Amino acid sequence: MSCCGGNNHDSLYKNVFWREKMIQYFKNEDSDRDGYLTIEEMIKNTRPLKTHCDAPEYKMEALASAYREFWGQVGLKPGKKVGKQKFLKGLSKLGKEELDREAAGIPTLHSRVSHALFDIIDANNNNRLQKTEIAQWMAASGLNPDNAEKMFEEADRSGKGYISRDELIEAEFCSFFHPEKCMVQLGVKVV
Repeated sequence: MSCCGGNNHDSLYKNVFWREKMIQYFKNEDSDRDGYLTIEEMIKNTRPLKTHCDAPEYKMEALASAYREFWGQVGLKPGKKVGKQKFLKGLSKLGKEELDREAAGIPTLHSRVSHALFDIIDANNNNRLQKTEIAQWMAASGLNPDNAEKMFEEADRSGKGYISRDELIEAEFCSFFHPEKCMVQLGVKVV
């Protein structure tokens, strides 16, 4: 599934918009503010999902397992600290590999994370994300749940009133690996 068109396999690291977005992501995830990330820290940061989304432990463990696989490819291994530059370069390299997998029709590592995340957000297990579930996810992620409406509208492309699993996977993948789409959505001219 090609989510956003464009198959830019050039280094994401060189894309200023992507770099700024991922630097902010790094800062948000660096909860102890020591300038490094660990896989343990990344997984710990998902724990509010358990409460906000009423997620059972087996769903939390599925997300933690997907995180270890995905973020491990960036260099976040158990007991290892990764600085911002190594994080950005590792994520850029993984991004190229993920875009290659996407173009070849091979499931991405990121889709495993998104499947696990969807299962947690979908509190009523109806395989459809409602606005209230998106707001709970945003609150658990430290985002303003009042922005759930906007996020919901961006992901619910067909306007059917819910976000499907495929729509969440597409939106999440694009937010990480298709910066040109994000730029267009923000009204920035892509040359």
